[in-house]
Amino acid sequence: MIGFVSAALALTCCSNSKQISISDFDEYAREEQLTDSVMHSLQQQNDLVLAYATENNAWAKSATYQIIAKNHDGNWMGYFYYVNNTPGVVRSGGSNFNINPAVVSNSACDSVWQFFQQQQVWKIKGDEGKNFCASPNNNCTINDGQTMRLLIITKTKITDASFYEPVFFENCCPGKADRKLFLEAGEKIRAMVATHGSR
Repeated sequence: MIGFVSAALALTCCSNSKQISISDFDEYAREEQLTDSVMHSLQQQNDLVLAYATENNAWAKSATYQIIAKNHDGNWMGYFYYVNNTPGVVRSGGSNFNINPAVVSNSACDSVWQFFQQQQVWKIKGDEGKNFCASPNNNCTINDGQTMRLLIITKTKITDASFYEPVFFENCCPGKADRKLFLEAGEKIRAMVATHGSR
């Protein structure tokens, strides 16, 4: 698996990207090595990883990640990563994940990272699975929904904001600035891989 990710990283395009500037990210990030083997491999092989994930926990325990990662040479690479951690899903000789690389534009990915820095996306506070709306008196309810996560990852630190069904609640009871920025930042990652990559 790690060898596959290493090989995929070799498929980068263009060079001469700007040096990564972390700004005050370190102040808000926590020291952590990711436990998911694929994400840990990406963390160790890149200087910066930006990931937008959709997690399903109602019936199956699965997650889909859209990822852009910048290596030490300043080149970016995109990834689609799916993992299914539902008990019993792996049969003998099978795998519970797949990861597909996607070539992306260095300049476009640099623009995404510039947006993250300008907006200090690492300061976003997630909803922690509660208080979805500012007012307790509303009719905004949804069951068995998905949780979205936005990860900023360096070799030693991460920030990891999450919101439960953020699109639904932003439409039903808008007004939370952190959730609005979360959606905007996540869409930039998603659109980057969808536009420049291959499914």
